[in-house]
Amino acid sequence: MRSNVVLAAALALTLGLVVSTGRSAPSAPVQSHRAVPAPVVHPAALRAGQKPPQFVIVSFDGAGDHQKWAFWRDVARRSGMRFTGFLSGVYLLDRAHRTDYTGPGHAPGASSLGGWNTPAEVRTLIKDLDAAYAAGMEIGTHYNGHFCAGAEPSANAWTTADWSAELAEFFRFWRSHRDLTVPASSVRGGRTPCLEGRPEQLRPALKAAGFSYDSSGGSNGIAWPRKDRWGLWEFPLAYVPLDGGGARPGVLSMDYNFWVKQTGNPPSTRDTRASADQVLRTYRAMYRAAYGGNRAPLVLGNHFNSWNGNAYTDALARFVEETCRKPDTLCVPYRDVIAWMEAQSPRTLAALQARPPVYTVG
Repeated sequence: MRSNVVLAAALALTLGLVVSTGRSAPSAPVQSHRAVPAPVVHPAALRAGQKPPQFVIVSFDGAGDHQKWAFWRDVARRSGMRFTGFLSGVYLLDRAHRTDYTGPGHAPGASSLGGWNTPAEVRTLIKDLDAAYAAGMEIGTHYNGHFCAGAEPSANAWTTADWSAELAEFFRFWRSHRDLTVPASSVRGGRTPCLEGRPEQLRPALKAAGFSYDSSGGSNGIAWPRKDRWGLWEFPLAYVPLDGGGARPGVLSMDYNFWVKQTGNPPSTRDTRASADQVLRTYRAMYRAAYGGNRAPLVLGNHFNSWNGNAYTDALARFVEETCRKPDTLCVPYRDVIAWMEAQSPRTLAALQARPPVYTVG
């Protein structure tokens, strides 16, 4: 931990950041324990002529598997990365309590996520979430039942009232665990299942819930985040050229999309090492384009899965381990990037947002 604090202090001097090691207490009334996050980096405004840091935002949808939590916390410790886990709320329920969840338009206990956790697995997940938060990770929401197209009514059909109900369920499950010390109030953003959902229906529900951001959309190339008309920060995944992708190289910066692009739909296990190397080269190209260009954050979406023989786990782990300690580079959660952007003057931020996207397709 000491080396991480020293690293943060060095970055602070380089990038105009102030480092604090203060503790924060949870605001959710049912939580009596104090959560102790890792040192938090509080940003200051850029000075004239100073470049922004190159942010790398790594997030994981689902975030319910113990082995993956252990693996990625270890990678984070080695690389200096802090990441965001978008938790599927039904992972906080065991099978005996599955009917406590009713997704919009679905029967009680229905979910597209397959089996249910055992009580022991729920207790382990709570420990994983607490440990992650204490190490400086961010927890967001991936909602609950993961109802995508084909599991109707899917998220694309949900109304604002449906999304509000889904969020209410998520936080009800969260607050039902008094031993979960992560403050419910720290959940400020999320990603929808399969990137579905109509923004005009979703975003008002997020605003009403006090959220700060959404990361369910996409953009051509790597671009600076902007606020939508509800005042929420939009962090789109980037549609970028797949390294060596041939005539149709475009792919969204999400592990599942890489998998489909490389092996077909439905995807399969095929040439795992070559797949991992191709994705790693794509990540490197994204980083070079942003670092040498508009300095917009890289938004890399992933899952706690082992698809294609762990090709995408391997590629991402190699990328962050070689990247996150580079000069002027910060691998941090969404909340840290938001804090940095909101510390800038409106003029500075507008100038960054006016920079054209880099590493675009077409």
